[in-house]
Amino acid sequence: MPVPIVQALQTLAPKVYQAIKQGDTRYTDHKNPTADLQLAVDVAADQLIFEALMQVPSVGGVMSEERQEAQYNEQGDFLVAFDPLDGSSVVGANFLVGSIFGVYDRPALGFAEPNMAHHIQMGAYILYGAKLELVVATTQDVTHYIYNEDMQKWHTKGALKLKEKGKNLAPGGSWQHFSPAYIEFLMAFFKQGYRLRYSGSMVADIHHLLSKEGGLFCYPATTDAPLGKLRKLFEVYPLAFVVEKAGGLSFDGMQNILNAPLNSLHDKSPCFLGSKVEMEALKQWMRSSKN
Repeated sequence: MPVPIVQALQTLAPKVYQAIKQGDTRYTDHKNPTADLQLAVDVAADQLIFEALMQVPSVGGVMSEERQEAQYNEQGDFLVAFDPLDGSSVVGANFLVGSIFGVYDRPALGFAEPNMAHHIQMGAYILYGAKLELVVATTQDVTHYIYNEDMQKWHTKGALKLKEKGKNLAPGGSWQHFSPAYIEFLMAFFKQGYRLRYSGSMVADIHHLLSKEGGLFCYPATTDAPLGKLRKLFEVYPLAFVVEKAGGLSFDGMQNILNAPLNSLHDKSPCFLGSKVEMEALKQWMRSSKN
């Protein structure tokens, strides 16, 4: 485990949490590299996290969803890509939001390595809600930490594991842009008694899936986003790594997400994550829909 990076995240989390509580949730006039309007709190969280990670001796480079290019140190065995405030569009409504981190060993081409997902060593996220939480997935397991604000200490809650089957469904995207066949696929789950649990914050929905020990998160290619909406480097790879290490599966509509190549720093992808029964049903439906 890249221990100094975990320690840096534990130090960072209360500071970012405070910045969100006190931050401006109004939109600025600026856009990030994928043309999303930035909130002032987006920019503040990005600056705070970026500067802190660049000071960690083992970090050789940092890349943010909110920045066009990566920044590198001469030394450091790891690269960190992060989404400073996932779910920022719902932060003004006081919904659960978080920060997502992918920690990669340092390949020759930096973040531009086409098989970047093969280099991932850790996926992590911080949740800023009623509780301040940190989830860290390594090659061994997925550890859940809770912050005790009174004691100013982190406590391990235990490991997160998915069961074979869940009962919740989080279908991301606008239904008006879904195909009729895909809507029929989703409705089949609801007819089986699955519950709709989609918040507009991917990190929150994935944590709900993990805390309930199963279910399905899905964000397909749609008519308004034919290549998908979620960013591979900052959201899709790290959370796929977390879900897989918890015993689940990942899929981008064609292959396992962690086998999918990276075509550009801000490359996007469809994303399906979940427990095995739901994911196998998804893959079977996709195979049959192509015939």
